[in-house]
Amino acid sequence: MAKNYKAMAAAIPMEDRPISKKNVSGLGNFFGIYGGEHIAATEFVIGATLVTLGVKATDIFIGFFIGNILATLTYALICAPIGVDTRLTLYSYLKKVMGPYMQKIYNIVWGLASIAMAASMLTVSASAVREIFGIKLQTEWYPTDIKFVLVVIVLGIIVTLVAANGFEAVAKFSSVCVPWMIVVFMAGFFVVIPQLIRATGAANLHSFGDFMNLMNTSVWSGAVIKGGQKLTMFHVAGFAWMCNLAYHGGLNDMALFRYAKSPKYGFVTSYGMFIGHFFAWGSAGIMGATASILLNKSLLILDSGAITSAVLGATGLLAVIIAGWTTANPSIYRASLAYETIFTKISPKKVTYGVGAVMTLVGCFPITMNIMTIVNIIVLVVPAIGAIVFAEHWIIPKLGGTRCWASYKGLKINYAGLIAWLLSLAFVSYMTITGTIHSYFLFLPTYLIAMIAYVILALNMGARDDYSAQVEEEKKVMEELEKIQEEEDEEQVNYVSKNPGLQKLAARASYVVLAAFAIFTISVFLGKASVLQWKTYSFPITIVYFVLGGLATYLKYGYAEKEGNVTGAEDLANDL
Repeated sequence: MAKNYKAMAAAIPMEDRPISKKNVSGLGNFFGIYGGEHIAATEFVIGATLVTLGVKATDIFIGFFIGNILATLTYALICAPIGVDTRLTLYSYLKKVMGPYMQKIYNIVWGLASIAMAASMLTVSASAVREIFGIKLQTEWYPTDIKFVLVVIVLGIIVTLVAANGFEAVAKFSSVCVPWMIVVFMAGFFVVIPQLIRATGAANLHSFGDFMNLMNTSVWSGAVIKGGQKLTMFHVAGFAWMCNLAYHGGLNDMALFRYAKSPKYGFVTSYGMFIGHFFAWGSAGIMGATASILLNKSLLILDSGAITSAVLGATGLLAVIIAGWTTANPSIYRASLAYETIFTKISPKKVTYGVGAVMTLVGCFPITMNIMTIVNIIVLVVPAIGAIVFAEHWIIPKLGGTRCWASYKGLKINYAGLIAWLLSLAFVSYMTITGTIHSYFLFLPTYLIAMIAYVILALNMGARDDYSAQVEEEKKVMEELEKIQEEEDEEQVNYVSKNPGLQKLAARASYVVLAAFAIFTISVFLGKASVLQWKTYSFPITIVYFVLGGLATYLKYGYAEKEGNVTGAEDLANDL
């Protein structure tokens, strides 16, 4: 009896379908996404923490450069090509590579990691609100003020409701937040450095050499703060590379790159890596060192709210709140996406509510603000799965094996993948306990162990068997699915602004205000305006910018009407 390939195609769940051709996205969306997510609250914490690690400024900047180049290349050469080639999320592709049971195990682990990241951002945002309401500094691992808990709960409810009901709007609004955040991190140089000079009695800057001398003596002096550790340029490079390893080497950003027209879009991540990491970490480090001097308190006990309030006033606090919000939302959304494959009988919205409740509970504990520890745990546990998928997708076929062989074999668990993952975890555990390899270097051998072990095991456990019939069947099913998607695409509609003239006017006005804000920020460094003036006027300027930018965004996306069939790409924010 002939098989009904069209029925088989129609039965494929939406989350397991490749992105259709009409829904690939333009380059601009990737700039917005990678700016919004990587110019974020984590940068305030990471940049300040790096000041405590006993590294000279020269080593910091060189390490940042090397590490972020390697991170960009990993995005562009490992993650983006697989995302474009499969047009699938990692969560869906794992079902084919590792089997449905292993997919669920991984999604549980990754969901917990995403919740931890979102909770950390919630706590960071709460530190800014803490400053506004005069809540005492949270220095213990547990909350010591009920008002802090209440703030976290309120913020958690907001983030959860947005992620469940309006994440797309927030993702679009991030395009408004990103340019403003860049100016705020500019202020970390142009507004904060004059404060640092006055606080330390250093000479004014007349050259790049003067700047580096100030950085080497007053910010990254090479001295280890009590409780810190002595590191080198290579440690900094290792950290910068591994900071987002779960997303690039671990392939979780396949969810984004499946929308890319070309694997070359992976190089767009340099925008996030250098503006969001290199530039923002440096800026946050200067802010942290300066705030520590001004407040006469150790940087190890100051949170992001205390730091930004001391050097940038109300505008700095708002930056922490917004950065935490725009980072927590995609994290909780990713966690929900992962758990939807497990709780299939519960609606996605209810899954998000559940994830949000856990995130809020965890966020009440200030220890979650230690983002460095969370990053270390994530990159040592999660990315080995990315190494296995990379080996499956590119290496196994070149060695005579068949891609997705475990799926064709009907395995619920790809034991070659499971063993390879467990071997990598055993290696990580041993090295962590013995301290033989520093955690900033540990990810690379762990990644290679998982990859090599999987290739050897897979080739000896069935990858080289003949699956030509199954491959041909899947090809026919995918051809039918493509036809179905083409029909569905024809039913989609474009939404165009009802008032494009006003929308463009509001957008251009917001650009003018932002440009004026940037010039005002630079003028402080040039001595044309005072720090006090910047702290006084930057907040109302910010409000005007967001009102105009928000209006332009609403007129473009919220106040719109249908117009014919879809002619452009679907907004990729839906699948962060």
